[in-house]
Amino acid sequence: MENRDAEFAQRATSPAYVLTMLTIIYSLNFLDRTVINILIDPIKAEYHLSDTVMGFISGFGFVMMYSILAAPVARWADRGNRRSIITWGLVLWSGMTAMGGVARNAVQLTLSRFGVGVGEAAGTAPSTSLISDIFPGSQRATAMAIYQLGPVFGGFLGSFIGGWVNHYYGWHQAFLVAGVPGLVVALLFRLTVKEPVRGNSELRKVDTSQQGLGATMRFMAEQKSYVLLLIGFCFTTYTQFGFGAWTAPFLGRIHHLNTAQIGTYSGVLRTIAGLIGTLAGGFLADWAGRHDIRWKVYVPAIASMLAFPGVLLFSFAPSLSTCLIGFTIVSMMSPVHVGPLVGVSHSVVKVGMRAFSTSVIYLVAEIFGLGLGPFLIGFANDWLRPRLGVDVIRYSMATAAFTTLIGGIIFCLAAQFLERDMARTVGD
Repeated sequence: MENRDAEFAQRATSPAYVLTMLTIIYSLNFLDRTVINILIDPIKAEYHLSDTVMGFISGFGFVMMYSILAAPVARWADRGNRRSIITWGLVLWSGMTAMGGVARNAVQLTLSRFGVGVGEAAGTAPSTSLISDIFPGSQRATAMAIYQLGPVFGGFLGSFIGGWVNHYYGWHQAFLVAGVPGLVVALLFRLTVKEPVRGNSELRKVDTSQQGLGATMRFMAEQKSYVLLLIGFCFTTYTQFGFGAWTAPFLGRIHHLNTAQIGTYSGVLRTIAGLIGTLAGGFLADWAGRHDIRWKVYVPAIASMLAFPGVLLFSFAPSLSTCLIGFTIVSMMSPVHVGPLVGVSHSVVKVGMRAFSTSVIYLVAEIFGLGLGPFLIGFANDWLRPRLGVDVIRYSMATAAFTTLIGGIIFCLAAQFLERDMARTVGD
């Protein structure tokens, strides 16, 4: 019995196990964050809301509290116990997702989404910081790409749970089903994962101390590659979340699918394409980066630009089959950049800044992408509907094609400063 317990403890604290647990948690993060997307039209119908209001609830309803707390929680994670921070964040966001199921009006639903944002502020930044302490720089893009499978699996679960549970039982029950699993996973994570030593994966001795907020912000602002990655993320995140939030209403309004059909099509295609794109992107970024460090950024930049024709094909295709080809292209190409570029960003800041630097990227990018993306597309739907009718959603969603193209171009510019900025993390 003791040998079995020792074996489990060793396996439970291995890098592969920790990465698996963090990926599962990130899946639940995206399940709880995005399940509302497939429920937009049922919620809109029950509460008699506009597309603008639904864009606010699905986007800013989450982002407002997330944006307030992400940076302070990340500063805490750069010196505190990341395992505990992630655990309590998971408990909170899962519980608040379930609370959305008992909401009886739009205000209560919005408050539950605020709560999801509070909890998820404790998710990504501490997790990526922890990953960088258990995987060396040469493996980091691949490890981050595996972690980025979380949104792929979470999107799959959100589509299926939201689509099928709503179809048979209603959208209230869909929120309840989405929220409960996180409470079980939180307990397992807390009991089986240990906090790693900071800087443990570095090949040389590094300074792991946390600098003051002012010094940290100045250092990050002087790293041109980091600043450009941040700007590029703003544009690509608009595509990810703006496009993602309105995919289900688009398929319902333009191609007349019910939520169960939408959940099946979008869930299966997004998962298969996302798995291929995310894993291949991370592997290619690590492989090509061994020869030229800039390719760690060029690979995701190219993928982001290839999503451009996919969005246009999805938006303006005359048939459902052609539309789904465009959706598959977007689902394969748009998530590629996240893992490799977060990994690169950890190489151009000091060890004691990693969680905070990640939180700043996600904070700024998600205000623009997850906040403004769904809101602006919803606003455009309401504003232009008198002139364009039901086809208005084709044009509003097509804006996501241009943001992913611009983001890819900016990533290429960021690559030009990588070597200089990586040297500064050691020399300063």
